Amino acid sequence: MDTKGNQFLRNMVPNIVMIDRNGLKRYIVEIHERDFKDVKPRELTIKTVKGKANVIIGPRRAGKTYYLFHLMREGGREREDYLYLDFEHPLFYALTPKDFPKILDMYEELYPGRKPILLLDEVQAVPDWERMVRYSLDIGSTVYVTGSSSRLLSQEIASHLRGRGLTYTLMPLSFREYLDFRGIKYRGRDAYGNYPLIVRSLEEYLRYGSYPEIALVEDEGVKLRILKEYLDLVVRRDVLERYRPRNRRLINELIYFSLNSYSRYLSFDSLYRLFKRRGKLTKRTLINYVRYLEESFAIFLLERYSPSVKERIVAPRKLYLVDTGYGNFGAKDISRDMENAVFLELFRWTSAHPLRRIYYWRSRTDHEVDFVLVEKGKIAELLQVSFSLSGERTKSREVRSLLKASRVLGCKKLEIITWEEEGEEELEWWGNRGKVRFIPLWKWLLKIG
Repeated sequence: MDTKGNQFLRNMVPNIVMIDRNGLKRYIVEIHERDFKDVKPRELTIKTVKGKANVIIGPRRAGKTYYLFHLMREGGREREDYLYLDFEHPLFYALTPKDFPKILDMYEELYPGRKPILLLDEVQAVPDWERMVRYSLDIGSTVYVTGSSSRLLSQEIASHLRGRGLTYTLMPLSFREYLDFRGIKYRGRDAYGNYPLIVRSLEEYLRYGSYPEIALVEDEGVKLRILKEYLDLVVRRDVLERYRPRNRRLINELIYFSLNSYSRYLSFDSLYRLFKRRGKLTKRTLINYVRYLEESFAIFLLERYSPSVKERIVAPRKLYLVDTGYGNFGAKDISRDMENAVFLELFRWTSAHPLRRIYYWRSRTDHEVDFVLVEKGKIAELLQVSFSLSGERTKSREVRSLLKASRVLGCKKLEIITWEEEGEEELEWWGNRGKVRFIPLWKWLLKIG
């Protein structure tokens, strides 16, 4: 039969997938026998709710798969009680939701009488994956779901699961996790006994970033190669393949802009004026392209605090990178790395509770506060980040802004995060008074003091 005839038959005959029963059973047993001793714990805490899937999202290479492996090792159940399925494995090629019950049947044949806790990894590889998840919930299973950031966004989860999923975000390593990964003790007296090692690790953490794989590599050249590969993967898979933008050059230029402008203000008006010189462009296209980068966890945009929702929308945003290591491919700067690292730690803080928010603050007289922490609708803390306060002008500028914001926003908890200055002072400026605490970055990140 000619090629056209073969194509006709493929179009007419339903796609029948034969699951390799022996291969699948070997896969399940091999996962249960796998050595997970090198899998590190993470700080993400998930509270299982009956009838809800636990959906873990986050940037690529942040450790979502290894989080599932850690559940198998430390979840409080026998390892055989977990059914881990990596849907990018060749065994599951061309799988459809209607084949999923057969997989559960094969697990039942291996472990009669057990109902597995389902760990579904890279679910976006299966068309209509949400049907599998809803079916699993309907039969009473506990379900964990992870997926690529390019295909599993929070708004899609809400749409597909129809309120039957709770979403958690797993970021690259906090500094605490980074030290744990490297076997450096920092709790209690060890924080001071290992002080030189901790500070040296913090320098590396800011320079090369916080991806788990990076934390375990010593060679600088290898670290940078891995980071470059990650960055290319975000652009290629999470932006270009997902959104298929017409102007690919603009995406690359926005990435370049972000790498050189992190921890700084981003105004869509000024950005539009900058890029429209380079070719035909609408402001809506530019805003959409920036949103693509944000949805793909490449960048974050922080709003200005204001009681007016309109002012929050129209004010410039502050731009931060998902990882300070990416700054190596732009304008690397330790002061901006410090601020970016503080933002990422605060983002983890907001991710842990739905009623937490962070903003920056700026007055009409250009007094600026890097971070405004809001909890349950009330301003809880004002934070500045400054590498050094040794210069009188620098200290005066940072303190004046904090005291001004303290009076305007009605917040008394004031902190300035520095590289090494520490202490507490009662300060006054033009009738604005307050107690300001100075804390080194390493202590703040490790929650010491």
